[in-house]
Order: sequence, then C-alpha cells, then structure tokens
Amino acid sequence: MLIWNPSKLTTKGKALLAKAQAGRCTIKITKAQTGSGQYSSGEATDTRTSLKTPVQALPIHSKEIQNGSTLVLKVAITNKTSDTDVLKSGYEIREFGIFAQDPDDGEILYSIATASTSDYMPAYNGVIPSVISMSYYLEVANASSVTIVTAGGLALQSDLEALADRVTIIEQAAVKKYGARKKVGQQSCGAESWERLGGAAGLTAKAAVGTGDVQNDFMKSVYPYNACRPCNIKEDGTMTAYLGDANFSWDGSNGDVMLEMPLCYTSRYFETDSDGVEWEYRWVSSAPVDGLHANPAFTDGNNISEKVYIPIFNGSAGKSDAGEKDVIRSIAGATPLTEATRATFRTRSRNKGANWQLDDVWNMFLLDHLFIIMFAGTQAQRILGSGRTEFRESGDDKALKAKTGTNCITIASDRAAQFFVGQQIAIGTALWNHSVLWGRTITAFKASTEVEAATEIYFDGDPVDIAEGNVIWSCVQKTGETTAMKCPNGCLENPEGPTGAKLSGRRAVRFLWIEDWFGNMWQFRDGVNIKNRQHYCCNKRASYADDTYTGDYQKLGYTCPTSDGYIKKMRFDSLHPEYELPVEVGGGVDSYNGDYYYQSEGGTLVFSGGNVNSGASAGPFCRACDCGTGNANWALGGRPHCRKAPI
Repeated sequence: MLIWNPSKLTTKGKALLAKAQAGRCTIKITKAQTGSGQYSSGEATDTRTSLKTPVQALPIHSKEIQNGSTLVLKVAITNKTSDTDVLKSGYEIREFGIFAQDPDDGEILYSIATASTSDYMPAYNGVIPSVISMSYYLEVANASSVTIVTAGGLALQSDLEALADRVTIIEQAAVKKYGARKKVGQQSCGAESWERLGGAAGLTAKAAVGTGDVQNDFMKSVYPYNACRPCNIKEDGTMTAYLGDANFSWDGSNGDVMLEMPLCYTSRYFETDSDGVEWEYRWVSSAPVDGLHANPAFTDGNNISEKVYIPIFNGSAGKSDAGEKDVIRSIAGATPLTEATRATFRTRSRNKGANWQLDDVWNMFLLDHLFIIMFAGTQAQRILGSGRTEFRESGDDKALKAKTGTNCITIASDRAAQFFVGQQIAIGTALWNHSVLWGRTITAFKASTEVEAATEIYFDGDPVDIAEGNVIWSCVQKTGETTAMKCPNGCLENPEGPTGAKLSGRRAVRFLWIEDWFGNMWQFRDGVNIKNRQHYCCNKRASYADDTYTGDYQKLGYTCPTSDGYIKKMRFDSLHPEYELPVEVGGGVDSYNGDYYYQSEGGTLVFSGGNVNSGASAGPFCRACDCGTGNANWALGGRPHCRKAPI
C-alpha cells in the first residue's frame, strides 16, 4: 500500500503561488510525475527542482475544489496509459511531483511528496494494466482559476476507477495460465516428468551449476516468477532496496533479505479422464480465472495481501532495531539460530513488528507449487542439486592428539578428506556434542608431523583445548553461500576436499533465490499442529499457537501414514487444496515423489527440508512430523516472513 508523507510546495512553487496571489498570473498544472528516488529522514525536499529519479510522466485526469484554495487532483499511476505508452521496466514508487507553468521560468516542479511506505509498479504484462488511484491535495491561490493541461491517456475518472478494480471478460480470456499435470501413481519424478500445460507448454527451465546463467523461460517472462525480486526490508516494513540497487545489501546492513512475491492465483485438483486415468493438476496465473483463487500464502482469514516477503536465508539471532527485543533475521554471513523451540522462533519473529511471523506451511506449499510448474517434476535433488545434505558426521572422527590453546584438531587423514576449507564444524566430547566449539570455519589442512597418517584441520576463532578422543563433526552451515551465484535457481560447483577430490552434497541449493530451500537444517513450519497424525491447519497468522486444535485451526480431511518412508502418494482436501501431505509411503529416491516422510504418534509439529546429513531423503517435500512442541536441537531452525498490509 502506497502511503505518502505530507506534500510540500517547492521554493519555485511558492514563488509561483505568490505571483498568482498578486494577480500576475494563474496557475496552470502541466503534469504529474513519479519516481524511484530515495530520501533520508528529514531530508529537505522544498528546494528541489526535479525528482531524484523520475520514471513516469502522467496526466491529471480531473480536479475537485475544496474550501476555495485547496485543489484535489486525480491521478492514475498506471503501467499502461495508452496502447503505445506502456511501462517496460517495473520500479518502486517513492516520490511524486506536480509540475506547473511559470510565466518567467517555464515548467517548474510545483509540489513534491515522498513515500513513507513505497509500492511497486510492475512492467506491463501485455494483458492487465496495474493501476494505483491517487488523490493529491494541493494549495493554490484560487482553485477555480487553476487550469490543467491534459495529455491524452485515460480521459475519464470513471475509466480509471473501473480499471483499478476489475478484470474484464476480454482481459480474462487473454490471461495465460501456466500449469502441469501428472498421472496419479506415475513413478517418474524428475524434471519433465509432469506434462506441461497451458502457457507452460514448450517452455524451458534449467537450473545452474556454478556462477553462470542458464535458460529459464519462466524467470524471463512468466508471472509471478518474473516479478519475484530479492529485497531489503526494515522491521517497520519499509522497503529500502532491491537486488541491483546500489544500496542493496546481503549482509543485513540495509534490512532483512527477503524475496518479494507478488499476489498470484493458483489451483490444485484431481480429475479422472474418459479413459479412467486420474491426474493431478497444478496451475498458476496473474488473475482469478477458470477457478483459480488467491493462493493461501497471500490470504489471512478474509484478508488478501498484494505481496508477501519470504525469507531468503536461514534465521539467525539478532536484536530489534530499538535493541530491546530478541529477533531472528534473514541475512547472509550469519550462523543460523538453533536449539530453540518453535514457540521461541515465533516470538522472535513477532518481535520484529506487526507484519512479521514465523515462516509457515502456506509459504512452503506455495514454493512447492511454483517449483512443480517451473521444472515439471518433484525430485529437486536431481533438478537443483543435492543441497547441503551429505556433510561428514561420524562419532569415529576423533582427535588423535591432545592440544592446549590451539586452532587445530588432528584426525585420521582418510576421515579429514571428507571435510573442506570454508565449511563450519563443531567439536565436542561425542557426536552432536559441541561443548568445545560450535560454528567455526575450517581455514586449512596440513599433514601431521606428529601422528602417522593423520591430518591437522585448522579453524578460525579463539584457541581452544582439544582432548584426545574429542569428536569433530559438521554442524549447520553459515548463510550466504549462494550470493556468489547469478542464477536464482541451482547451486555452486562441488567443493574440493584436502586431497583434491570433489565432495558431493556440500553446496547450498537455491530456488527463486531462497537459499537452503532444503538441506542444511530442518525448518519449523507454523500454521499447523498435529494430534494423533491428524493435521489441523490455520490461515490466520495472529492465531498461530502450539498445541491448538480448535477455533481457527481446521481439521484436515485425512490422516497421514503410520510408518516412515519415501512418499508414494499425496492426498487432497477440497477445502485446503494446496495442503499436501502423504497418505502412502513406499516410494523411492527416484520414484513417485522422491522425498521422505517421518512420523510418530506423538508428533505435533511439521519440519521440512532435511539437514546436513539427511542425504537422499532430503528435499522440499520432505516432512518430519515426529516431534513435539518442546523439541529444540542443533539441526532445527526457523525463518521470519513479512506481509504487506491487506488490500
């Protein structure tokens, strides 16, 4: 929602107003103009003679007079002013100016306003214009004497209002749907195992390995993929920069790093054809056509948000901007927060402000849905990369020599070969114990001169005491590895161990820029509670709570399997069609779905993704439903997400 600070007359505007009050001239409004320029708090604007970064010149559509000297100008900020005048590149609306004709100086910037809450105007998609209807209050000498120069475009205010709140039948017919379908029970699950449908037919989607780019038609021209953008957001919801802006930062210095996802419409359903074959269908579009509905990630009860902000990085510990509250942040170069309960992650997320919550099942299902349509498959480890899922963890990786005040541990060389420079480690008295150190980064390897067939592994940070028998193991990895990539989907090349051998399963994957979409650490998912394998989901974020099964929590129409295994079949609930959970296991790494399901009778929470040692069982559809509300461990974390105010 676009919110403006009070407008100000410029110095030249005040001079023109004085001339009009003295009867030397009348005020002639020539145009409105929008821009993307950013202004610091308290920055003077009345001395400006132009916008900082002008983008669009827009006509004034009509005027109203209030109290004789107040003029209300009606302006349509739109990405299509005529068939030939369309916006080709989207931008964040941060400044607005009204221009007038001065008899002495020519056209001048008469009045200027800056946005306290900006809004994004996308490029015209060739189908449906985007419109923000705006009333601009302007002080003049004699409102009745003010003239407005029209410049074509939308001639009538009625046209503007109609365009702003409808999609016509003709427009709906032109809206493209992008989809995919798969036979229920079909075993193949890799890329292109689903049949592309609608606008997706014939498109190519590839994921990158390394820092280069690859062909992906969805990222180039398909909504909402082409409208997703990494951005920086402050705790108060202020947008500060997008990827590509000079002030954009991965490290959190300009706000949390989030993926801006625009409102999209989806559907998931099952249908049996005339031959008796059952199919699962997935669709996405920019408009509510052919039964598509606002995806639940954008709904909150009866409210709909025009944008949601999905965290790009695993959540790390931080302090609120005011410094008095514990929060979690989505930033690069940080050690993820672990060993905290879902309730703690929820509180830390809400401590950031009213629009913040712990990342939930609805964002998870939205990304799953978009992935299936983009890549026409579910086996993400084969499509994007293995992810950080095969890191070394063994209780036999023990220190062979005690050291005091050291930054190295000596272990058998064949075991050291499974570690690499740049990864994070923990050391303790046993596997998964980190009483000696946690989250240190390996800096070098050196053949031991003291122990035969042994290697010294060096790490950063303060020196520690290493006892013989201490165990080194791979803990969760720091955020930010994928910032070296250009492509928003894929992973970096495998790293080399100390012997020069490539080590698989050690690189973070990203999907739509979201790092560790699976792997590295399990993710808490809010908005769902489980009781006796029965799931209860909630679509009102303020109602999220543990161990709750009534009120805003609604019972799902099926129960989940009573045994663990690779997912064979996902079930469908017509009241919650996006909510996908397994009802049958017995698949495999490369069959049916490709991801694993964990359960227990006492499980009350949902985790997703897998961790550093999950191996082939990991993936975006991997679900762990076997732990209770008090669970907190070294491989489990959460992320904060943010929402625009409802439309």
